[in-house]
Amino acid sequence: MKRQGRVLRLFFRASLIGFAGALAASAATTLAADKPFDGVALKVGTWGGVWRDLQVQIIAPKMQEMGAKVDYVTGSPQDNLAKLIAARGREPPFDVLDTFDASLPSVVQAGLFQPIDLKAIPNTQFLESWQFSDRKIASWMTEEAICYNTQKYSELGLAPPTTYRDLANPKLAGRVSIPDIASGGGLSNFSAISYAEGGDLTNVKPALDLITSIKGLKFWRQAEQAVTQFQTGDVYVAVIHAGWCAYMKKANLPVSVAHPVINASTKGVLKQGWIGVVSGSKNGKAAEAYINQFLNEDFQFEFAKVNGLVAVNRRAQARMAQDPILKEMLILDAAQMSKMLQVDYSKANISDWTDQWNRRIAR
Repeated sequence: MKRQGRVLRLFFRASLIGFAGALAASAATTLAADKPFDGVALKVGTWGGVWRDLQVQIIAPKMQEMGAKVDYVTGSPQDNLAKLIAARGREPPFDVLDTFDASLPSVVQAGLFQPIDLKAIPNTQFLESWQFSDRKIASWMTEEAICYNTQKYSELGLAPPTTYRDLANPKLAGRVSIPDIASGGGLSNFSAISYAEGGDLTNVKPALDLITSIKGLKFWRQAEQAVTQFQTGDVYVAVIHAGWCAYMKKANLPVSVAHPVINASTKGVLKQGWIGVVSGSKNGKAAEAYINQFLNEDFQFEFAKVNGLVAVNRRAQARMAQDPILKEMLILDAAQMSKMLQVDYSKANISDWTDQWNRRIAR
């Protein structure tokens, strides 16, 4: 009997040890699942200012919950592209790159984005099929448009503008502003004017001809300059993205937006941001998780609202449409957006465009 009791005690003790070991193993597994990126230092190349700040406030804490620490390398897409090229053959300066359509061809051609596991980015289900591939994913949009002062147009007896050519009306002399080619909206709007005037990316002379025909034309390098021009009454109409026009209307300026007719089948201009995992990154899985958070509905909505953008996430777009001014100013229907002009900069010689601009306009 004593021996049987001793055997039972030993069995019970062994069972407890085994159970404790199983609990410890389970806890370790749970911890690993909760913090899959424990110890990862993720670097993100993006713009500075509010653009970066919103990512710090909304995305970084989500990544920290998964164990990753996020640092940001700020600069323009051109600056961050130069950093990547300079680091070829060495560890890249960041793991995630947030760029835009004009820089995308250089990124793709240089092989600077590595393949993405789309299964690790489930938020792509809320994007359109043309907004993602296994190497790049759309991250934000702006709708480049014509913003005009409805009160001044009425006083001048002018119908609302529908094309860029309408800006050359003599009644608007000295009251028109467009983006300088070196500005954030410069390339997209310059190429759109070229298409609308019968040119294309290889023949931009029609755009230059129209621009030089607008009397007393003003230029902006930062969108805030155009806003100031409206506020002071210096301009009655400007080529600028619709988000800025919505901002001005919310500030009680009498403005409205016109999405320009490009040709019989195309109306409006869509500029897109793109995000991807940098080739050579040792933190690819964490980078994919970051991109998934970038596409999250809540982040997309706040990011678009603050920066005057259009969200790429359909659910965030639906929330934007609940704002009457945004609903009025923006095209938020996917079918309509798919018909807007999207510039393929792989066919453009931007250096040549700039040279021609400087010879005919900047002088």
